Amino acid sequence: MVLETSHIETIPILNEPDGIHVGFNLLDYIAADLMTCLGGMSNYVIITDNNLAPLYLNKLMIAIQSRLTDTNQRLLTRILPSGEQSKNRDTKASIEDYLLDASCTRDTCLIALGGGVMGDLVGYVASTFMRGVPFVQIPTTLLAMVDSSIGGKTAIDTPRGKNLIGTFWQPKRIYLDLAMLETLPSREFANGMAEVIKTAAISSETEFIKLENGKDKIVSAITGSINNKNQSTIDSDRKYLADVISAAARFKADVVTLDEREGGLRGLLNFGHSIGHAYEASLSPAWLHGECVSIGLLHEAELSRNLGHCSEEVIERLKNCLELYNLPIQFDSEAKEKLTVTNVMSTMKVDKKNKGTQKRIVLLSLIGKTLEQKASNVPDAAIENVISKYISIDSPSGTINEKLEIEPDQLPAVSLNLVASTNSLISLVRQLSRALNEQFGNSLQIIERDELRISCIYKQASSTTSFYFTEQAGTTCPLDKDENWFEYVLLPKQSTGTVSDVLQFIDNVTGRTTRHISPKRKTQSTFITPTVSNYDALDSCIFQQWIENTDAIEFRVDHLLPPSNTMTDWLTTTGNQLFSLRQLTNLPIVYTVRTLPQAGKFDPSLAEHYKSLVHWGHRWGCDYIDLEITTIPANELDSVMQLNQYYPSTKLIASFHDPNHEFPWSSQAIMQIYDQASQLLQKYNHTGVVKLVGYANSFWDNIELEQFRHRVDPDNEEEIILINMGSQGKFSRAANHFLSPATHPTLPFPAAPGQLSIMEMASIRKRLDMDV
Repeated sequence: MVLETSHIETIPILNEPDGIHVGFNLLDYIAADLMTCLGGMSNYVIITDNNLAPLYLNKLMIAIQSRLTDTNQRLLTRILPSGEQSKNRDTKASIEDYLLDASCTRDTCLIALGGGVMGDLVGYVASTFMRGVPFVQIPTTLLAMVDSSIGGKTAIDTPRGKNLIGTFWQPKRIYLDLAMLETLPSREFANGMAEVIKTAAISSETEFIKLENGKDKIVSAITGSINNKNQSTIDSDRKYLADVISAAARFKADVVTLDEREGGLRGLLNFGHSIGHAYEASLSPAWLHGECVSIGLLHEAELSRNLGHCSEEVIERLKNCLELYNLPIQFDSEAKEKLTVTNVMSTMKVDKKNKGTQKRIVLLSLIGKTLEQKASNVPDAAIENVISKYISIDSPSGTINEKLEIEPDQLPAVSLNLVASTNSLISLVRQLSRALNEQFGNSLQIIERDELRISCIYKQASSTTSFYFTEQAGTTCPLDKDENWFEYVLLPKQSTGTVSDVLQFIDNVTGRTTRHISPKRKTQSTFITPTVSNYDALDSCIFQQWIENTDAIEFRVDHLLPPSNTMTDWLTTTGNQLFSLRQLTNLPIVYTVRTLPQAGKFDPSLAEHYKSLVHWGHRWGCDYIDLEITTIPANELDSVMQLNQYYPSTKLIASFHDPNHEFPWSSQAIMQIYDQASQLLQKYNHTGVVKLVGYANSFWDNIELEQFRHRVDPDNEEEIILINMGSQGKFSRAANHFLSPATHPTLPFPAAPGQLSIMEMASIRKRLDMDV
């Protein structure tokens, strides 16, 4: 029930009979009421942002300071940068550090003066500082007044999404000073009206009709004094606005009182948000929350209609009301470019209303009435049917491991030999031939050449690719020394999934699967470098942590520990460990034999070993192979390039490392090395990767590197890796856009000095807007 007290309405919420206060010009009232309900605090801390501080901070400080009765009571302030970018872990920590430095204890009251960002952030600090201190909300935006300030939800954002880390912590008071709306930009006012319209749409047709018919009064209540209307008209319009906002606030307060922790009923408040939040994840900050919710309201209403729960009239009334308050009802061309059905559906997987994989959405039956008093289970297909009418279905570019779907009659000519090294493997070879035949629509010609070899032919290919299956890595001797061949190593522990693993391998190396990383995608790509010598002994759980959010994995041959330095031991150990790695992941593999002079561990005197290992990297089907351009002579480099012509699924990385800072980025010498690497690839028309690694003695070396990068790759769209080693070179690793090497905090040690984790690089890039 709403109580009227001298033009100030109070609304009960949970155990507070007057938890929400609604009125105009409340600053003095706020100070007086604060001393009534929280007068015994030692510290009052007002936290606001740099946009609001000039408007309200001084007035509020004077009002509160004049009512402090104890000389030991303190009034403190903290001003933060405005905007969503402040709602993060670092800002939360900075507030906590400020409170600790100021010797604030548990008898401290935090005052959030601002919009939803400020309320969410300060509330979260209040919930954890000293295990919980009281706080009050003074929301300054319409969106915060009717939504985020009510209900006790607090949170910060993370790179994974908005509001994913937070608590429920109820404010002691919520003061809605509607006079503050006079300073609100018109777009921000419309942003808040999306929530007002949403609330009316699920709760009361009477309130919805007031919105349909009362726009002039609502706008006049905010601009009336500016437009010199008479006081009677202003008062009437203000009462109309206060009634509208109080109705929205009251409904949310009632729902929160019945369902504080979002057990079911509170999910009603998310009408328009399940789809709207997914849109916002891709469109923010260009689109505001309310603008995304506006589209979400329409699309979720359309979903209700498609499922037979509401009429077309409901959608039309909703659309007209949203448009009346200058909210978008369709996407512009720029928004459509950023959205895909795949991304939206993926984002919706982490909606807090979901039950496991089951998506749940609030469905309308009428204006003012929902189908259920909770979010309803909705199949993915129904959601996709709605949103695919407005956004692209295609997945974003730059993905990997994506199977190229081709109709059987459109498949290219194929000629494969499957060869078992021993009789014990012939059963596997026969299983593979049958599985391949199924992939080709039972159109393969299967020929058993002898007891160990089966040919699989589709149409008439110009060349044959042979796959040799062995239990001893590095032992294959091809039947024809000129043939294009691969060796697949069967491990003793490889008891299940063998056929599917081999089919995946064949798809990878024959180009039926997209494996290489695009340099033109908008975000940084990375590869992780595990600094381990034995993949057999790895715990799968910790390995999966290492490869989270990476695009590829570097297999460092020089970190392995063969029994001896013989060629046989190096090949056996390397092959076995490589195929052990493949049992853990299907990520693209960067195969690297890094020598001592190039900042690695491999003995450079074993030049024949190095060349042989690089050759075998091709035969084992690695996606990328690092080729040091200064380790072996030019004629040997040519032999590797010539071999690579037969392995189009393998890209070479022409690399050079300068661990002793002998080649500054501003020198002509480093440009000559870059040219040498580029020309080697160009000589064989190979679209490979150039990788140059310097050493930073100071941050200036990063500046020189970036100048070099701009010379050779001004648009940041080439397959080039340019970084600095050393603690002073960390920035260069974040700045590098394509396949930046990374470590993980739980690895034994980083592969190179100054190496950052993927999360660290992502954090730096986010703060500096490097992926925009």
